[in-house]
Amino acid sequence: MIKGWKNIAISYGVPLIGLMIYWYFSLTPLNFQSLEFWMNVFVYLGVSAFISYALAPRKNWNVIRVNGLAAGIGVVALLVAIVLGMPIFRSESYANLITHEEGNFVEDLEVTNPSEIPTIDRDMAERLGSRKIGEVLDLVSQFNVANEYTQIAYNDQSLRVSPLEYVNVWRWFTNRKEGIPHYVTVDMVSGEADLVDLEETIRYSHSGFLNDDITRHIFLSYPTTLFETPAFEINDAGVPHYVAPIIKRRLSFLGPKDVVGAFVVDATTGEITKYDLADIPEWVDRVFPAEMVMDQINYNGQYQNGYWNSLVTKRGVVQHAEGYNYIVIDNDLYLYTGLTSVASDESNIGFVLVNSRTKESKRYNISTATEWSAMESAEGSVQEKEYQSTFPLLFNMNGKPVYQLSLKDSAGLIKLYAFVDAMNYQRVGIGETLSIAWSAYNGGQVMEPEEEQQEGELEQVSGEVTLIQDVVVGGETTYYFTLDNNEEMIYIAQVSLNNQLPFMEVGDTVTIEVQGTIVRSIILE
Repeated sequence: MIKGWKNIAISYGVPLIGLMIYWYFSLTPLNFQSLEFWMNVFVYLGVSAFISYALAPRKNWNVIRVNGLAAGIGVVALLVAIVLGMPIFRSESYANLITHEEGNFVEDLEVTNPSEIPTIDRDMAERLGSRKIGEVLDLVSQFNVANEYTQIAYNDQSLRVSPLEYVNVWRWFTNRKEGIPHYVTVDMVSGEADLVDLEETIRYSHSGFLNDDITRHIFLSYPTTLFETPAFEINDAGVPHYVAPIIKRRLSFLGPKDVVGAFVVDATTGEITKYDLADIPEWVDRVFPAEMVMDQINYNGQYQNGYWNSLVTKRGVVQHAEGYNYIVIDNDLYLYTGLTSVASDESNIGFVLVNSRTKESKRYNISTATEWSAMESAEGSVQEKEYQSTFPLLFNMNGKPVYQLSLKDSAGLIKLYAFVDAMNYQRVGIGETLSIAWSAYNGGQVMEPEEEQQEGELEQVSGEVTLIQDVVVGGETTYYFTLDNNEEMIYIAQVSLNNQLPFMEVGDTVTIEVQGTIVRSIILE
């Protein structure tokens, strides 16, 4: 009898020890709503049955039977959960995972100053951040900039933030007592990168090992809670935190995921605060993961009129565009994506803005060209340069929907900016600055109507050319340029003024007679 109990103890105890070690490293939540948890249980039952059989093939059939019965019950439970959570039975519930209010396009997305539009994408932010840490030679051998670059709303600014990370496990071991001394911020409008010094260093991060790993730190405190990958953010005082969305499956214990709260972790002290969704601080931005929101937008678009309609007649069925971006509005971060009919992807039937902290969503029923059409149109305007377009944002500019995007070279550097008419995507304005691109888009108007510019007095100005861009306006080549004496003023000159204009380059000295911003005569010196 004793020997039999020893066999049972070994059969269940040895794989349990191995499973606990595996859980420490895999961070599998101990929760029935985790499919990984079920897979681990099945493996555990199989291994324990194998050990039991190996120890005493004839005496331990009871262990094998019990394990087999438990595994069978588990498989049945999983199948029932999957079936009960399928859209064919719960289409209305799927559609209501996210609901849209009607947005006011004119008020919500009005832009009066093109230079305030964020143009620095993630790739460019990474380059700027790496360049910033490269300026501090003492840090380079110990730390890199982590590739997180979380986009957040910070004091009405659109920023990307990322902590430094340990170069390797040895650097973690030798530096963990002092912690990570900096994080990087990149202004997505100006492109200004800053290496922020911390009074209290970062102790918990994704680059930490063992218990210093931020995900493991949360898991060890809340092993039964489902949560998504923590995202790096800073609060209003610039203190680094990690935000981990708390997940619950809807409709069944293996149904679609939704966010019900968040863990907010002070990266310097490790203090974890658990918030319900309604109580999350306003400075927190990254609560609802983009992939989850995009899935729910599709559920809403597909199942509004029932499951069978989404397969057969497809009346009113829409889906999100193939891409998304973020925009800051009133110090909140919103996910933007277009909506298109499943029957045709030639144009968008509207777009949505989703608050990434609250999931409040606004839908704008404005028919526009697709984002990809706008991107291809901008790339085609300078096709000889083979630039690649970033995913655009849609704004209300002069009362009309306009896409804004950037054009990058093969090295990933932004070379040009573009505005594309969202209703007539063949109308494109391109320039080396946002102001020049906006001027080109408007056919020569820079921040004010041409009629008002022509009423100004004729002035003579001399200076050195600092920027120049040529576009075709009304069938005539027009040059937009700035001078070193006032780089905020963009001058506009048509090629017919001087046949030497095509040869004007940055660094040339010119004398111009100008009325407002319109050049009436130009002399190249």
